[in-house]
Order: sequence, then structure tokens, then C-alpha cells
Amino acid sequence: MAMQVGSGGGYNSDINVTPLVDVVLVLLIIFMVVTPLTQRGYDIDIPRESASAAPDPEAIKRQVILGINEAGCPATQPLTPAGLPPGCTVKINNEDVTLADLPSKMTDIFKNRKGAERLLFVAAQERMNYEAVVQIVDIAKNGVGEDLKIGIVTDERLAMGTGAGL
Repeated sequence: MAMQVGSGGGYNSDINVTPLVDVVLVLLIIFMVVTPLTQRGYDIDIPRESASAAPDPEAIKRQVILGINEAGCPATQPLTPAGLPPGCTVKINNEDVTLADLPSKMTDIFKNRKGAERLLFVAAQERMNYEAVVQIVDIAKNGVGEDLKIGIVTDERLAMGTGAGL
């Protein structure tokens, strides 16, 4: 062992690595705990790239578009405890349907469809109350079943019944 005697008076330039090791170990533990938590996610179906540029005309004819607009169902404000306004109508492929007839109409449309063909596109005006739209979609699902897939359309012309189609 060496000992320094005297008044050398110089600076000691040895690095103390103990605090550095402590900080690195704490960071390592934090990352080990946080990493498994960040790997959660939602399962989604991402559309595949289609080989053809033009959609199949037969598929367009088989599309079912549920149009919800303010003219048919004036539910732009939060709903009252009574629920949807009386006399609400929606459009299914530009045909007016009352909410009372909606489950039977949906049953008729989807009774011979299976799997991927059980797809309902919902087109609602932006002004519509979200709760009202969800209740109308639930009424439509009651006529078909839980395996009905829902697609959202953002074109308000389809909600009004004036759009040409998807």
C-alpha cells in the first residue's frame, strides 16, 4: 500500500463509480418493469391490399349502408331518460325504415349471409349524438346477432341518402 505523505497539495483525479453504478442499476430495474407493460395492444383487422383497382360491382350491390341523419331522427342533443325521440327513421340503402321495423329488416337482409358478408356500414351525420347512434346500431344488431361486423363511413352524403355508394 502506498501512502502519500507531505503537502503535495495536488488534486485527486480518481473517479468514484459507485454513484454511477447505482443510477445505472436503478434505470435497468425501471426498464425491466416498464417494458412488459408497454407491449399491450388491441387486435385489429388491417385491410389487405387489393389486387384489382375497381371494386366488384356485385359486392357493391350487396353492401348494406345504415344511414342515420338529423332529418329522420332528431337526436343531436344528449338523450333524455326516455331514450330516442319517437318516430325515428333511418335509411337502409336509401330506403326509409322505422326503428320498430329495423330488427326485422336487418334479419331479412342478413339471413342468408355468413362470415365476412355479415358487414353493416354505418354512415351518420357528424351532428348526431353518439349515444343515439350507438343505440340505433344496437337495435340493428338485435335483428342479426353478435357476429355482425360494423364499418364506419365518414361520407355524410351516405347518411343523408344522397351518396352513390361506397
